[in-house]
Amino acid sequence: MSITIQRILELPLFTGASVASGQLGLHSPIDSVNVMVKLPHEQEEDGSAPAIPDISTWLGKNQMLFTTEHVIAGNGSLSLRFLQQMSCAECAGLVVKANHREANLPGDLLEASNRLGLPVIALPNDASLGEMMSQVLSIILNEKQVELERTFEIHRKFSRLFLNGASMSDVAQTLTGVIHHPILIQNNRRQIVGWSATARQRALSPAFQSELLQLSVHHAAAEGRLIYCVTESGEKLGIYPIHSSGMFKGSIIVMHADDTIDTSVMPLEQAAQIIAYESIKQDALMEGSNRLREEFFGELLENELSSVEEILKRGEKYGLTNKGQHWVVVSKPLAHTFEGHSTFQMEHAQLEHLMNEVHAYMEARNIQMIGTTKGEHVVLILTSLQETPPAGQEGEWIRLLEQLQEHMENGKDRWMIASGISNPADQLDRLPRAYQEASQALRHGLERNRGPFVSSYRVQQVPDLIRLLPYHKLSEFYVSVLKHLAYAKNEESLELLHTLDIYLQNNCNVKETATAMYLHRNTVFYRLNKCETMLGLSFKDPIDLLKLRMAVMIHQILTATEK
Repeated sequence: MSITIQRILELPLFTGASVASGQLGLHSPIDSVNVMVKLPHEQEEDGSAPAIPDISTWLGKNQMLFTTEHVIAGNGSLSLRFLQQMSCAECAGLVVKANHREANLPGDLLEASNRLGLPVIALPNDASLGEMMSQVLSIILNEKQVELERTFEIHRKFSRLFLNGASMSDVAQTLTGVIHHPILIQNNRRQIVGWSATARQRALSPAFQSELLQLSVHHAAAEGRLIYCVTESGEKLGIYPIHSSGMFKGSIIVMHADDTIDTSVMPLEQAAQIIAYESIKQDALMEGSNRLREEFFGELLENELSSVEEILKRGEKYGLTNKGQHWVVVSKPLAHTFEGHSTFQMEHAQLEHLMNEVHAYMEARNIQMIGTTKGEHVVLILTSLQETPPAGQEGEWIRLLEQLQEHMENGKDRWMIASGISNPADQLDRLPRAYQEASQALRHGLERNRGPFVSSYRVQQVPDLIRLLPYHKLSEFYVSVLKHLAYAKNEESLELLHTLDIYLQNNCNVKETATAMYLHRNTVFYRLNKCETMLGLSFKDPIDLLKLRMAVMIHQILTATEK
């Protein structure tokens, strides 16, 4: 229980004290005390620097300040400014000893105190500031000692659990005994791995598991802070995220949460340390199996496995099935925030952390997903057992990936992700080809975009092939074909180039070209004849038409690139 001004006023030494103003701040906690013998001045009357240091620079949060009416009286503007400085520093309150029998404080000071919610306590003239400060400090130190002893005792309880190899449910039950609330514990994939006896029924409920997963995924994991959320039934939950070395390790879920939890964060911190240690231990134990998993998917995606039977036999334990259609997604993290700083370098542990975050999000959406890391990428295999047409299902996957990107970018780590998605593969032995397609889609997307995107694989069309050629080669070709029209700037040249483009789009049909451009046929004939003369080409020659089509297409590609 923290020391507040309300509790201080109940001490025998404060019997004659009265609350002059700022009653709304009486429950402010007090962590320290200080004394003010003079209001801070910018300079002395003779222009020299102040003889007494400026106390406003020493103000601290939750600090109670003692002074006398003599210091306050006759300094209206300075008093108001100092009160504002106390409020900005989040001080607990101001105690003023009267010059005479009762304090006569300025009305504007009391009004400002009420407005700021900063208590001003008036003391009678016979009160001893030294004794009061000494007693308040003594109470604060006693409370701190009790808090330290309680912290040590709680730490010893949890340390004993860790050394004895206790389960997460044992940790949850011990924490429940300390804060008197049912407790659930989630791992880094937001799966419930421990619960107290009073939370067992909810922990085993599939409906509650699904709802809790969605709540915890969609609430940013702010380190060292309790986050509140409300279930559909109106129950208030507290989510305390656990981090170690900047990595998310799980959460402590406090059920039936109320305002008293804010004062009991210390037990959560102690339990979080033990859970983080256990998570690190489990990660070390899983390192071997994770390596085997990565080796299997590496061989699978590089087409080093000989048959569907071998793929199915080795991959069944990871969730691979030969039913339905499979899409491969290759995702590359562009940037994220690590320990409060933006970084573009990704270590393997950070990729594993990203994959766990993606897995938790997909599980919250009831999407079955298989994930692995490969190089600097996270590779996902999405499977659909529904009879949805491939094009429609691909559209759903793209929307899901875009929502995932938005969720990850808005989370604590601020992940920015670029993804490429393959065409569907109806057999497991076609996954290597799908992986190549997704990688190619990602690579092409990175050439065109700098921010997050989802790029789907498409069989390369003529424009895609053209883009693979060097710029100077393309420029030489289209200038040699289009001649003066290659750099058309005046109105006439632009009209001729536009007419030529529409003519080619309409399969060299003059009538359809005239209709599309709202021109008379003779006008189109005139422009086309002029183009033939300028370019030295025949629009009846298939080779010349092919050159012309290629040149116009190159011109459009280069113009779009320059823009």
